Amino acid sequence: MVKSKIQNLKSKILIVGAGPAGASLAIRLARENFRVCLIERERFPRPKLCGEFISPECLEHFRELDVLDEMLSAGGERIAETVFYAPDGKSIGVPIRWFNGDSRGALSLSRAEMDFQLLEKAKRVGVEVLEDHSAVILLQEDNEIRGLKLRTKDGEVKEIFADLFVDATGRARILGNLISRKGAKAQSSKIQNPKSKIQNRLVGFKAHLRNVNLERGVCEIYFFRGGYGGLSYVENNLANFCFLIKADAVKNFSSDAQQIIQQLIFQNKRACETLKNAEPVHDWLAVSVDGFGQKDLNPVANLFAVGDAGAFIDPFTGSGMLMAMESAEILARAIVVNPAADKIAEQYKIEHARRFQRRLFICSLMRRAAFVPVLSKILISALSIGDFPRKMLARATRPAVSVSKIHQSRKNL
Repeated sequence: MVKSKIQNLKSKILIVGAGPAGASLAIRLARENFRVCLIERERFPRPKLCGEFISPECLEHFRELDVLDEMLSAGGERIAETVFYAPDGKSIGVPIRWFNGDSRGALSLSRAEMDFQLLEKAKRVGVEVLEDHSAVILLQEDNEIRGLKLRTKDGEVKEIFADLFVDATGRARILGNLISRKGAKAQSSKIQNPKSKIQNRLVGFKAHLRNVNLERGVCEIYFFRGGYGGLSYVENNLANFCFLIKADAVKNFSSDAQQIIQQLIFQNKRACETLKNAEPVHDWLAVSVDGFGQKDLNPVANLFAVGDAGAFIDPFTGSGMLMAMESAEILARAIVVNPAADKIAEQYKIEHARRFQRRLFICSLMRRAAFVPVLSKILISALSIGDFPRKMLARATRPAVSVSKIHQSRKNL
């Protein structure tokens, strides 16, 4: 075991998690002359379980962050349409032009590439970046965090102090969970049915595939018993296949992704056509998903949750990365214009609810159909009667105002 060495560092704002929420927040704050330290437990580029669908509204955020050219030249696929398939093969299409944002369509790009470009930009604008560092202990005093104890992959321990802290660790909510653990014993007696969480749990799988039978410029979504999956090309002539499935089904197939595909997902006729000759180019990634919707945005006075750590939206909407960057933008704005943590929290919560509450509610209703083949078939049949209902449903998962109007309001601040 490597002997630990305690180091004392100083930073004004500490962000844990260098995904799209954490990195874009760091870039925005550094440009406003804040001292920012960005902590990441991995070293980039690295694979990440994700649908890898970058909605057209995200391109405006890339433009603001000055990484649009890098993203567009990274070799990803431009997506013009998303097509949803019921198990019997019946389908409906949603043109990307119905969304707000770049008229050239969405972008399908690996998280390894996208996250790497954002992190490199953060470094260029003066963000202190610590890769291969994991947050292990919160240093708290009263109802505030004073610092974090970090551990590197070689066992070195550091203490780092800041005024504000941001949890951008996605669904893992690492900082939020470090707070929760302190009261875990006191709360354990209040748990009524611990099995219910396990029964409702989902598992996500993802791999890049070769030899898929997929049209260029299209993202396809397949519904099957107990879950759904999405397929689209990324860079290097490979396709990303990511699917979400109930945990009990995973257990029935001994967590074998290939068996799940062949025995369960291939019950969807279209999925069988596109994936029957596909081969993964790396091991399948898998992660547990415990729930969707709103989380605690401000667990303690000077800690804020952003991205999936603050609210997790259903992947079939294709708006997860958009929400990550939107939430980073509104938190950055709240930090810039407010001198105190309580004022930051007040503005952040109000704007977060205004932007996302409706979207999360609509998606909670749609989720019921996504995991039941009969309901997904009925919904697809109902939506196929014309463009108007599909337009309305598609836009219900996007920002309520156009990206151009949001961009103009930012300029006026």
